[in-house]
Amino acid sequence: MRRTTVWALALTVATVAAMPSATPGAEDASAPSAAASVRDLGSDRAAVRRGAAAALGRLGDSAAVAPLARALGDPDAGVRREAARALARLKDRRATPALVTALADADRTVRFSAAYALGETCDPRAADALLLALADPAWTVRDQAAWALRALGDASLAGRVADALRTGKADADHALWLLRHLGGGEAVGHLASLLDAGDAALRLRAVRTMAETKAAAAVEPLIRALGDADARVRRAAVSALVEIGDKRAGKPLADLAEREPDPAVREAARQAVLRLAMHEDLMAWWSFDADGDAATAHDVTGGGADGAINGGKRVDGRIGRALDFRDGAYVELGKPQSVPVGGVPLTIVAWVKPRGRTGVVVARGGAACGLSLYLKDGSPRFGIHRLQGGPGTIAAAEQTVGEGWVHLAGVIRAERIELYVDGRRAASTKTDGYLPNNCGQPMEIGFDVGNTAAEITDAFDGLIDEVKVYRAALSGEAIAKESRVAQP
Repeated sequence: MRRTTVWALALTVATVAAMPSATPGAEDASAPSAAASVRDLGSDRAAVRRGAAAALGRLGDSAAVAPLARALGDPDAGVRREAARALARLKDRRATPALVTALADADRTVRFSAAYALGETCDPRAADALLLALADPAWTVRDQAAWALRALGDASLAGRVADALRTGKADADHALWLLRHLGGGEAVGHLASLLDAGDAALRLRAVRTMAETKAAAAVEPLIRALGDADARVRRAAVSALVEIGDKRAGKPLADLAEREPDPAVREAARQAVLRLAMHEDLMAWWSFDADGDAATAHDVTGGGADGAINGGKRVDGRIGRALDFRDGAYVELGKPQSVPVGGVPLTIVAWVKPRGRTGVVVARGGAACGLSLYLKDGSPRFGIHRLQGGPGTIAAAEQTVGEGWVHLAGVIRAERIELYVDGRRAASTKTDGYLPNNCGQPMEIGFDVGNTAAEITDAFDGLIDEVKVYRAALSGEAIAKESRVAQP
């Protein structure tokens, strides 16, 4: 809806065509006066009348309002169009009644120009006719009518726009755009009233428009829309709630993920629950859920720390989908700028379902500086190496794990590292501080390609799911909460 661009193009073409030639550096002595142009509006030749109307717009003489208004009834559509354009330049409300009549003209370019002119005059008396023009058969006319109504700045019109939508007397694109921009603080309420409309397509559009407002007031109506009879509306409501990002939607979305019969909506709700639950310190998250790209492990946070999957296949996971690591498969993440590890507290978590008893879950860096979350002889371990030639630090659990799913978390604090197994602290070891830098070697999931920061570089044999990296040393309570997340 680019009103200025459309109007400027049309006006430029018309103006250039009507302008007489002039000698550079000299005044145009042949330019007609307002009086002469008014006389020319009565010419027998339509081309002369068109030129006269355009000239009166350029001259800007308010005395031309009345003759231009009369010219809106000219038998030639081109004259009527130029008269409306001229009145748009004059911006005089005395022309409102004639311009309102012109909104019903048989020629769409006349209706377009009349709607634009009414937007320039901003006369409240034009509101009724402009509302009707929201159902005009021509897109350009509807567009200009919407802009003109917005220019009126009357928020009380929003309710009438919503009524017109419900009764099918307004184009959805333009009316919804107008509601978003005209309704002010009450826009969401008017949009919410459309959620009771009998037309599912209109309910769908209303939900999407509420998402565009990003208003907190839209959360409750959108939660109600999760119970809509149409699956498309429910899915749009899920997306809208994620876009707004209000935590109030967490439980309703979780409930939907459990009861929803439509697989696509159910999966969208499940993903929404996960996104809304993102911790503020979450830097990267590889969920491994199917996303149409078998070769890429996408960073769910949108931070861009995507990785290349080398041999792993997606299978049913602890939550959604997981990667099956076998025969040396791993994910190469490189050195993502969005995941700094030097000089900061860190927490790395992952769900694993091992087949083998020894293997790297997540590693970054190497023997000079790095970290590794891994299994050795069935025992979960987390280790770091801060300085080349210095000692390594390892937190090793006393218990071993079987072949079921287990939640692992490695934490780097200023004075110690910690290992958590299924939400409980399994080991803690003192250290002299955080990793001093971002490590020279890259980051991998399921393998350690270089030399190790801990004890092993072995490839992991089994399933890995929901790998996350936090720029914070999460509390034991927060890690326990993560470990209790269940498959919807």
